[in-house]
Amino acid sequence: MCGIAGVLDFSSRPDRDMLRRMRAALEHRGPDEEGEYYDGPLGLGFRRLSILDLEGGHQPMSTKDGRFTIAFNGEIYNHPQLRAELERRGVRFRTRSDTETALELFAAEGVAAFSKLDGMFAIAVWDSRQRELVLVRDCVGIKPLYYSLEGQCLRFASELRALIASGLDVSIDLMGLRQYLSLGKVHHPRTILQGVLKLSPGHWLKINEKGWKEEAFWRPVVRPELDLGLEPAIERLDELLSESVKGAMLSDVPIGCFLSGGLDSSLIAAYMARHSGSRRIRTFSVGFEGGSSLDESPYARQAARHIGAEHQELRVEPNLLDRLEQCVDLLDEPLADSALLPTFLLARFARRSVKVVLTGEGADELFAGYDRYKAAWLNEKIAGAPSWLRPAAASLARRMGKGEVFRAIPLTSQTQWTRAGSACQGEQLERLIVPRLRLPPEAGDRPQGFLSLNEALAADISTVLCDSLLMKVDKSTMKASLEARVPFLNRPVVEFALRLPADLKIRRFRGKYLLRRLALKYLPANLVWRRKHGFLVAWERWVRSPRNEPIDDWLSSSGASLGLFDPESLRDMRRKLSAGAEADAGLFFRAAVLGLWWRSLKGRAAPVP
Repeated sequence: MCGIAGVLDFSSRPDRDMLRRMRAALEHRGPDEEGEYYDGPLGLGFRRLSILDLEGGHQPMSTKDGRFTIAFNGEIYNHPQLRAELERRGVRFRTRSDTETALELFAAEGVAAFSKLDGMFAIAVWDSRQRELVLVRDCVGIKPLYYSLEGQCLRFASELRALIASGLDVSIDLMGLRQYLSLGKVHHPRTILQGVLKLSPGHWLKINEKGWKEEAFWRPVVRPELDLGLEPAIERLDELLSESVKGAMLSDVPIGCFLSGGLDSSLIAAYMARHSGSRRIRTFSVGFEGGSSLDESPYARQAARHIGAEHQELRVEPNLLDRLEQCVDLLDEPLADSALLPTFLLARFARRSVKVVLTGEGADELFAGYDRYKAAWLNEKIAGAPSWLRPAAASLARRMGKGEVFRAIPLTSQTQWTRAGSACQGEQLERLIVPRLRLPPEAGDRPQGFLSLNEALAADISTVLCDSLLMKVDKSTMKASLEARVPFLNRPVVEFALRLPADLKIRRFRGKYLLRRLALKYLPANLVWRRKHGFLVAWERWVRSPRNEPIDDWLSSSGASLGLFDPESLRDMRRKLSAGAEADAGLFFRAAVLGLWWRSLKGRAAPVP
């Protein structure tokens, strides 16, 4: 795992001091080594966290003839197979690193190489002969890649903080602001900053003097469902997950697993134990002091004992949000996720023992683990009913769950699905934003008939997963110089899951049915069937607290409204919340995170070392 940064300016030579500032801002992503490369209009910077081929994987790395040069962040799990294929074609490798495998595959096949890579990656490849740069991001967006294009100058980096360190002027993007306040996140390719974009997952971007071109090499497409019964589906999923975990364990440094005690991380840990032979795997969990209802550590300990893991537990106070400003400073973009700080603290704790961890992210989006997916499941069943029965069926379905997504049934498009999951809509948002910044809502796609469960899952893989959960994991672990790998999101697993029938995912109103049935082979039944808990902090109770120093300190500052919010609306929301009156606690929390993030952002430019 690493950090990459670069400048491409066809109107002049790259500013070396600028690139050094960008590289310095990424030191936490790669404290082991740094490197740089210059060729005409291009400057590439690199920070390395050494995982594979500790002696030979130096970057930026060039082919023997010097034509292609790569800066690579991530891991390619199928690189041994790809390397063997290239060797049969006559390629002679100089290192054991997956970086060289990706480089030589691109040299042989160009952008077609990207569809063969199984793993997580953000890559920049320079073709010195064609004077052309290619940027690419993995299929589901596990690894981030930001860029900004001003005139003929392109800047790109693994984190926004590196672009800001380059001296980039920053201002709030208004549509990004609306997305953030509605959803608690900003969907790619947009960011919260005007003129700064995220490369979309599964896309490559090619830039030369003539212009630029962006194209998708993979999307989470819903294809015809597989005709599989329960037992064959369990067997096939077992094979895919076992192989995925085995590939993700490839490392020349110590490796462990985040273990919450929930189904997903416990199953990943069980597969790790199977592939570790006589060696005990290392697992890490966080527990809350004081008998907090949020504490899942007893389940984590049970799972660790069951698989024979060497388990370590970090105990923290439940009032973590009193350290909200420290939490916000971890972020490139504002993200209203109260689990960010405990995830970072766990990452820092695990980093004392290991350099790589496997995590359970992605299972909910693949196998319908959240309650809202029951709305899409019901929606799909309504579609199969006779037309005369559908209105009554939809009326009944709307009463079978809580939240806007159930009230929105019948669901007819992925955009409607995403908006129905918005944390804040309509008048509340309009009152908070100052009048001059109010914008019309974004246009949606046209209704396409009844939305299926797999279409809803594909929409969340493209948005919620990439722009929220994976961003949280990347920022919190890389801040601790720890690599996190997510075996559920290897492409073969994702593609298989998106072709499974809905009734293998939700059965008798219970989500992740297939995954639970598989997990019974490896885990105790009480861990498999217990209700989903989530790695959360009680943010709503904290926001409503009458005495809240971080929030009150922010509100009393002269720039609290950022010129974006109506100051009186902010103060009114705070008064109502602390008095226990009706107010949107979620919207206020998101506004507070944004305000503290903006204050943190202003001091981030890294000096030249």
